[in-house]
Amino acid sequence: MKRTKDKRHNRPPKKSKSLWLNSGLAQAMVLMNGIIITITAFLVFSYFIKGMSVEQYKRTSQDAGRALVEGVSSLENTMRLVTSIILLSESDDKDALVLQLRRNVPDLSRFDQIIWIFEESPGDWQYETIFETTQSSLTKAAKYRLVPDQRFIMRLINDGVFKDQTLHLISDFKGMDYVQEKTEPLTMVRSFALVKTVKANQSSRGVVIGVSRAGMIFDQNIVAENSAVSRLTIRDLDSGNRIYHMNRDIRDEHKAEEITQNYSFFVGDSKWQVLLEFTKEKNTILLEKAPYIILFFGSILTAVGTLFIRNNHRQATKLASVNFALEQKNCELLSEVSERERLNSALAVAEKDNRAIIDSVRDVIFETDMDGIVLFLSAAWHQVTGFEIERSKGSNLFSILYPDDQDKQRHDYDLFIKGQKQSYNSFTRIRISDGTFRAIELSISMIRRDENNNLRVVGTITDVEERRRAERALAEAEKKYRMIVENAAGGLYQLTPEGIYLSANPAMAHILEYNSPVDMLRLIKNAYGLVYPDKEERVKFMETLKAQGQIFGYEIEVLTKDGHKIWVRENIRLVKDEQNNILYYEGSMEDITQRKEADIALLEAKMHSDMANRAKTEFIANMSHELRTPLNAIIGFSDIMKNEVMGPLGQEMYKEYVTDIHSSGEGLLKIINEILDISKIEAGDRELNESEFSVSDVLGSCLDLYDSRLQEKDIILMNEAKIMPNILGEELSIKQVISNIYTNAIKYTPKDGRITLFSNSDIDGSFRLSITDTGIGMSEREIRKALSPFGQIDNALDRSGTGVGLGLPLAQAIMGIHGGRIEILSEKSIGTTVTLFFPSERVINKNSKTIGYVEV
Repeated sequence: MKRTKDKRHNRPPKKSKSLWLNSGLAQAMVLMNGIIITITAFLVFSYFIKGMSVEQYKRTSQDAGRALVEGVSSLENTMRLVTSIILLSESDDKDALVLQLRRNVPDLSRFDQIIWIFEESPGDWQYETIFETTQSSLTKAAKYRLVPDQRFIMRLINDGVFKDQTLHLISDFKGMDYVQEKTEPLTMVRSFALVKTVKANQSSRGVVIGVSRAGMIFDQNIVAENSAVSRLTIRDLDSGNRIYHMNRDIRDEHKAEEITQNYSFFVGDSKWQVLLEFTKEKNTILLEKAPYIILFFGSILTAVGTLFIRNNHRQATKLASVNFALEQKNCELLSEVSERERLNSALAVAEKDNRAIIDSVRDVIFETDMDGIVLFLSAAWHQVTGFEIERSKGSNLFSILYPDDQDKQRHDYDLFIKGQKQSYNSFTRIRISDGTFRAIELSISMIRRDENNNLRVVGTITDVEERRRAERALAEAEKKYRMIVENAAGGLYQLTPEGIYLSANPAMAHILEYNSPVDMLRLIKNAYGLVYPDKEERVKFMETLKAQGQIFGYEIEVLTKDGHKIWVRENIRLVKDEQNNILYYEGSMEDITQRKEADIALLEAKMHSDMANRAKTEFIANMSHELRTPLNAIIGFSDIMKNEVMGPLGQEMYKEYVTDIHSSGEGLLKIINEILDISKIEAGDRELNESEFSVSDVLGSCLDLYDSRLQEKDIILMNEAKIMPNILGEELSIKQVISNIYTNAIKYTPKDGRITLFSNSDIDGSFRLSITDTGIGMSEREIRKALSPFGQIDNALDRSGTGVGLGLPLAQAIMGIHGGRIEILSEKSIGTTVTLFFPSERVINKNSKTIGYVEV
């Protein structure tokens, strides 16, 4: 039925109907079709060329953006890795830590400079240079070198860098100027800094600052070698600063053709905007004129076609009769052709399905002739090698294998063809598009005949590069782990719940005085008894370990090979299987016998020292009480005689003697009171009469009290104590502390010297007050002597002989019972700075005051 219908439709048209088209209608159709085709071609080519130009600009922009983002990500990852290593490091050796960072952290060369700033002690900021590029590798005009100082650290504190762990980007440090790096093309750069705080248990371990430039984080040739790029600008949107600007000189006739691409991304806590400006090249401008050429020639061809149809239509009429006969034959042929097309279509669908199935396989399926010439490749070939399939067809399979493997693979291939070898798999390497070789598994499966009865060899290629890398990485990790265990300074072991050692490193055998780990594993049949003598205590320890899962820092006595006891420190944890059954215990052991013996000796010495110190304190307190009683009488009676309450003394000399007796008695009473205060503090009997008071008022009264002594020596007072909160404490004792330090500064400062007051609050809320003088200064030994009771420093500025060296020790003791401390920084012939630290729990900020600036 269907075939009859097809034949009916393929009948030739009647002759009368084949001549209905007249010359005018044919010309009109050709003309309209020509116009439509010409206009369509013009629009299509215009849209295609314009899209191709825009796509080229977008691709250049994306390449530049991708390179820039990857470079910035590398900077951020390097900063996070540096801060993580510093955070996890337990060593106090800063030089060793810096050396470790230089060896282990990649991409340090993307920075001009990496500095670690840390607080060695409260208020004492230090820094270490982790990395710094050499001078020869830098453009002198673009180099920025960060040298931290006190003002720089104060800025970091005021900017809140230490308050969180956000990666900050700063481009306005002093000296970060916008300078010219290159002249052709003109390139301007500004250095910037990535700042990352190092945190450890809620406390700051400093900050890491990495200084870099845009030119170091991405390949500038991506845009510099592209003549279409006229300008590239990178701007920090938060600060408004330009980070990078490249401007290529473009002639005026091209400036009207500029195209702009811009995008933005985050760098740390700042947002950067990248602006790319393109100028159309001559080739692009000429290419954009092609649609007009097509329009021109299309119009000509339409006109010529119309005339051609007009001339040919006359001849067509003559040939119509001939064609009628031919069309009858064609109808018969069309029936056969239709059937053949149907069969070919079904065959094409089947081939397409088979090809889709083959191309979906991840392995490369190939066919070669008997000489190894590649005839067929599946789609996976391009993914594995990077070569185009059509380019690789016709090449010899063995010529693209690793040179050293070619002879062996060809030999096995020949044996397979001759039937002397079954299908086989082998590992080799194949050349890929970048010139390197990639590990593969070559499988030769079968021989088949094609439609022309030619023999073909079928095989597969499996990419095993990632698997080989994983195997090598695993082997390297195992080797490294084995070396770490073998060379570890501490003992490492694995112990079963029954007390049998599964493994031990040389250090473990050395601690227990065995010749080797093998000797130790052979001789110790059960650790419970041979190593751990107290079995009951060990059983309790194991029960605690099962409950907690791991125990650190456990100290215990163990037996060595010859039976004597040593002290060790253990870290141990449970190792379980997937069903939560205990497999074994894994732990480390450290010999602490010497430290333990030293601790016991130190504890005994401390006990004897405390007993002696207690006896000394009680003796001084008792003697001071006994001395105050007669002193009160001496001071009282001398005061009566000095004021001549009972009548005139008679001789003027007697009055002078009485005055000396009175002043000496008061001085001695002051010394005794200080001794009593120190004795009470040492004995723990000193109680504070606490109240809220203003540091500003206390400091002001001290300044007024000793103003005359300041003027006598013509000393300049610079008061820069701007932050003055209220303090919760004993006002009288704090005033005594400030007076002792202030009078010492006046005493040891030469004439025409200078005393400076400074105060500030730390980020943790604590308060510090510093008094700096330009006096004689002290060495470290003299500082220790000055802080010890009755310790006095000899000097040429004060030879009055007054004082017994209790001022600074008493001040230090008073600050101690307030929870604070005193810090002294001094250098001979330069001066001394004494800083009082008040903890945050004693600082009340609601009534802060500023004394202002005073100059005498």
